[in-house]
Amino acid sequence: MDSKFIQTIIFAVSIAGAGFPASAIAKPLSYPGGTMVMQENDETGHTLSLDYTVTPKYAVAIYAKKESGGDDYTTVGPQINTLIKRWNLPDGQGNIFNLTGIGVSHEGSDNEFAAWTSLLADYETRRIFVSYEPRIMYAGGIDKSFSQRGRVGFAPYLANYEDLNTWFMVQVDHHPKKDDTFVVTPLVRLFYKTTLVEAGYSSNDHLMFNWQLQF
Repeated sequence: MDSKFIQTIIFAVSIAGAGFPASAIAKPLSYPGGTMVMQENDETGHTLSLDYTVTPKYAVAIYAKKESGGDDYTTVGPQINTLIKRWNLPDGQGNIFNLTGIGVSHEGSDNEFAAWTSLLADYETRRIFVSYEPRIMYAGGIDKSFSQRGRVGFAPYLANYEDLNTWFMVQVDHHPKKDDTFVVTPLVRLFYKTTLVEAGYSSNDHLMFNWQLQF
């Protein structure tokens, strides 16, 4: 698939999505039969995914990303999101997810088989949130890399499902192969029912804007 076509799709959905707030759970699975559209714009590039949850433990997705800040290339392909373990605790919930996909990466005139996998572990109460995600990317001669991302956050007030929920978070990215190895991003997360939006500004002077819509 031509990279310009993929980039056009990502850009168009990004602009269209700016008019929406996005999904409340910010996790790679929703309820069986539920669909999520997620779009991220940050210092690593632009990402778009469309996820359909088949069972409480599995979702299928179409994933596309335009990488930036180092090896600038585009990847697209199917992905499977799996809930490996969930802990329902008296005051919170913990989860471990796996996100694995295969597809094609494109850089200039070079097209390579691509495969990627990550683990997403999180713990959340009504007041605090922590997460950690290590990721491995293989794209032949285009990219072979390991990266990781962590987040911590807190809610300044307790809100119900019917209310606007607000979180203040700090995200730390470690990308050994990118121009900026460590990047810190303070951000604000807002969600209402099944829509979520995040905005922040990173230590390497990049604007973050993420949204998620669940239906």
